Amino acid sequence: MRVTFAHGLWSTTESSKADHMRSLGWDVMALDMRAQGWNQQQQTQVVLDAIDKHGPFDLLVGSSFGGLATANAAAQRPDLDLKLVLLAPAFGYHDLIHEQLGSEGMEAWKTKGTHTFEPHGWDEPVVLPYGFVEDAASVSWPELLHPTAILHGIKDDVVPLANSQRAIEGRSNVHLEVVDDDHRLHGSLDRLADMAALVLDGASNPP
Repeated sequence: MRVTFAHGLWSTTESSKADHMRSLGWDVMALDMRAQGWNQQQQTQVVLDAIDKHGPFDLLVGSSFGGLATANAAAQRPDLDLKLVLLAPAFGYHDLIHEQLGSEGMEAWKTKGTHTFEPHGWDEPVVLPYGFVEDAASVSWPELLHPTAILHGIKDDVVPLANSQRAIEGRSNVHLEVVDDDHRLHGSLDRLADMAALVLDGASNPP
């Protein structure tokens, strides 16, 4: 099975999620999500390039910010036969970053023009322009047009479960599975095979 994998904002192509999928025997193309830049449009373009230049794929998988990019890319290809598995996707990212930094932090970012992030495990801080958050405003809630399965933990303190619940409202083609896990979902990777099976057969919410 040919699969794309879009890692999260502070992750890399060496993600344990990609390794887990390979252990299932899947042919995984791990996308370098920062190849064109940091913002959501640039990362969405990475997924689009994979779809357009290297497809077709049996499955598109994305985690967190990469899950948002995967959903945005799929929304721009409504006529293609795409299947998605999204892991704690960063729906509502524009609001999330405002909540994380608060009004004073956002105002300081806007005034200074940049904000410095210090991702856990990184040797160097990351300085992002204010345009990073501005660009997220129009792409935080992509329309889910294709068969999609979402895995989200009830202990997620990065992207609330409520955001995935909001994203699937009125969507019979989307299945949301809630697990007792946090944002990284490391304790729930054994659910990936079943999530893939759901969308390959055509996902739907249970009654």
